[in-house]
This record gives sequence, structure tokens and C-alpha cells, in this order.
Amino acid sequence: MKKISRIFGLIMLIFVVPFFMNGCDDAPQKGKNCTIYYLDSASEKIVSENYVLTSNENDMKAVILELINCLQTNGESGVFVSPIEKNIEFDRMEYKNNQLSLFFTAAYNNKSGISEILSRAAIVKTLCQIDGIDKIEFFVEEQSLIIGGTSVGQMDENSFVEDLGNQGKPQKRTVKLYFADSTGRKLTAVDTTVTYPAAEKIAKLLVESLIAGPEAVKDTDVTSLLRTIPKGTVLNSVTIRDEICYVDLSREFAELLPDVTSDATVYSIVNTLCELPSINRVQFSIDSGVRERYGDTGGFNTAMERKLDIVNEPVSFDTEK
Repeated sequence: MKKISRIFGLIMLIFVVPFFMNGCDDAPQKGKNCTIYYLDSASEKIVSENYVLTSNENDMKAVILELINCLQTNGESGVFVSPIEKNIEFDRMEYKNNQLSLFFTAAYNNKSGISEILSRAAIVKTLCQIDGIDKIEFFVEEQSLIIGGTSVGQMDENSFVEDLGNQGKPQKRTVKLYFADSTGRKLTAVDTTVTYPAAEKIAKLLVESLIAGPEAVKDTDVTSLLRTIPKGTVLNSVTIRDEICYVDLSREFAELLPDVTSDATVYSIVNTLCELPSINRVQFSIDSGVRERYGDTGGFNTAMERKLDIVNEPVSFDTEK
């Protein structure tokens, strides 16, 4: 009887152990390592701290709330500056199509300058670590966040140029700008290194670099490259939403350049912005107005994709902004 009992126990073990092993595979997993981003004590740069989640990482809402709670502290060390000050209330959140919308009360509008930009970057970089969150948008009192008259729109971890730990030193970043060649009909891609002192939307930096023209890029033969954007043009706003970059330019942009085709002008901007992984199309407006054509270029009222058959071979230079 003992032998039969041992055999029966062995059979039960064979069936029960796989059952519990499968159960463990499906069980909620805790303890995922992540990074929380804060501001340093002088609020001049972003710093980070390792953190182990206590929430079930498959429960997105719980994870978001846990990380937001961390962002509202001064870190485990207690020496950092929270990117969400105590007087700024987090109202609610919404999640749809891999985008997280964060709603803040009106107190958020009291934030400004480099502290606001770095705080926003810290929040976005922290929450974009969560699986399933690709984009984040801020809302204040139900309205999309406006900074300097410009709608900030969707952001991801690549939306900012920031210093993450270089002791306050400016960061260098390589970007690709498209200017017109000497014929004014083709574009030349210039790989250039820009030095930028603070967190900023990289799309804004690129458009403003094009507005400055090739003469702003050091060591470039300016006789062989032509500006593609009329002088005096101002970037009114730039917003990224659903991989479309909405660019609103001042009325000076409507004054066509005599030596550069309208295609070269339009696609210098489109091709430059579409180098960013978060952008695949560009939608233009001039002083908030949309027009069907820009010179000889049609479809100016639609979201435009990059055009590579207008591009010559690239050239590399270094510059500082």
C-alpha cells in the first residue's frame, strides 16, 4: 500500500507542479526597475534616481499614479527638486491610442522659463518608460498647454534637448538641416552639431536654425548654399500631434524667394523635421491661415511627406548655436 501511495503522490506531483508553474507565469509581476527624473537643487538641470516599482507593472493606471507620486517628492535622497510642486494639483489623466493626457489645475500656468521646461521634460521622460505610453500631452484647465503663445502638443522622450548630468554644461546634438544649393532647385543636407544650453523642443530648434540660414552654420561655404526661408520670417508655433508636425509661420514666409523654388523652400522644412523619429509629415499654416498652394507647390493645405528626389549628397560641418 505504501508503494501504491508513493506512486499516486508522484503522479499528483507531475500534474500539480506544471499547474503552479504556469500560474506563476501568469501572476502579476512586481519590482520592475525604472528611473525617476527630477531637477537638481538649483533647478538648472535634470537629475535621476533609480526606483523599484511596487505596483503590478501590468496595471498601467497604478504604475502611472505611483510614478506621479514619486515625481511629487524630492526623491528618496530628499535633495532633489520635484518637477510637480506642491501647489500644482494633478487633476486627472486619460489614456488612448498610446497617448497619455495629463490634466493639471490652473496653478501650472505659474510655472515658466527653464524650470518649467526641465520639469516638463522630467515628467515626460519618467512616464514614457511605461510600456504602452509613446506620447504625453499636458492640459491645464481642460486646454492644451500653451507656452509663449504656442501649443506644446504631444511630447516624447525625444522632444527635448536637455542636460542630464553634465554638471550644467551645454549639450551638443547632431542634427540634419536642408538648405538650397546654388541652383535654388535642389536641397543639400547639412549634418551639423548644435550646442544648446537648455531643454527645448527639438522641432522648434530645427525650424529656427533654417530661418537663421546657412550663414549661421560655421565653416560652411555660404556661396554654395542658399537660405530657403525668407528673412524676417518668425516661427509662430510648432506642435506635434499623431506624428504630424504643425508649423505656423508669420506672413513674411509668404514672400517667395526669387532665387529658390517653392518646392525647395517647402521641402527644406519638411525634410528637416521628418528626420525626427516622432515626425513623418508636416502641416503648414501662415498666420494661422491654410492655403492650397505655396508658389508652384500644391497640396500646401495637406500634411506633407518628405521628398528625397530633391536632395543632393550631404555635407558635414560643426557649428554652435
